[in-house]
Amino acid sequence: MRKTLFLSIALSLAGAISLHAQSIKGTSWKLYIDELHDTLTLHIKGDSSFVTDGSGEVVVRSLCKISKDTISMKDIDGKYVCPDQTGVYIYAFIADTLTMTLVNDPCDNRSNSINGSRWMRAKD
Repeated sequence: MRKTLFLSIALSLAGAISLHAQSIKGTSWKLYIDELHDTLTLHIKGDSSFVTDGSGEVVVRSLCKISKDTISMKDIDGKYVCPDQTGVYIYAFIADTLTMTLVNDPCDNRSNSINGSRWMRAKD
């Protein structure tokens, strides 16, 4: 009985750890922003990311670093750029939902939009 319980707990923990170990590189995520009355799509590449609006126009480009369950973003250009400010977030995703939790970000516009929001996987 104890071995079965231990094995069950160990498998549950292994599953939870593997959810956080997955990378978000090469994925895209959509989020509706009330203030903009528009859906933004975050496209995450290997060492960069960009955000497009509902019409497909790029509104911000960023350099990003992904390490385990942490992503850092430093904007390089765009309509909603936060120059010389790096935001750091812990991310988690299950199935088709991505959440990012603020660690540190001096850019209020970015952190207000990203922190705690539920992004849905974009269909390619």
